[in-house]
Amino acid sequence: MYSYSEIVNELLKEFPEISRRYAEELAWIQDTFQGQETKGQTICFDRCFCDYIGRLLVSGHQDNVKIKQVFAFLEDMATSEDQEVKNLLQVTVLEYLRSWYLLQRESEKLMQPETRKMFDTVKGYLEEPTKDEIPVFL
Repeated sequence: MYSYSEIVNELLKEFPEISRRYAEELAWIQDTFQGQETKGQTICFDRCFCDYIGRLLVSGHQDNVKIKQVFAFLEDMATSEDQEVKNLLQVTVLEYLRSWYLLQRESEKLMQPETRKMFDTVKGYLEEPTKDEIPVFL
């Protein structure tokens, strides 16, 4: 079970390939918001993990093992007893996936039950994405 205070450590342990990007983002946060304590949970998921997921989903050489690992991680977040972890999942990752038709289409095929329920909630308040828009990281 994940806790909000440890979620970034868990993410980096599971996906060490995003560690460098996280370090860069955390340095930016500390320079920009001097004196404020943060482990950068939101920025890590928003600017590091979401882009990572997006790239995996649209890659011409999909890494199915990593993709399954990502969606298992998301399901563990969705079933966490820590409401802040669930909120982080909903407002960063799931809203991001809802924002791009291509990512929504691919990710819905891979979502596990609790993640799917949360995603259905997101779909209830965010409009259907435009089919012809291309994610910014492509």
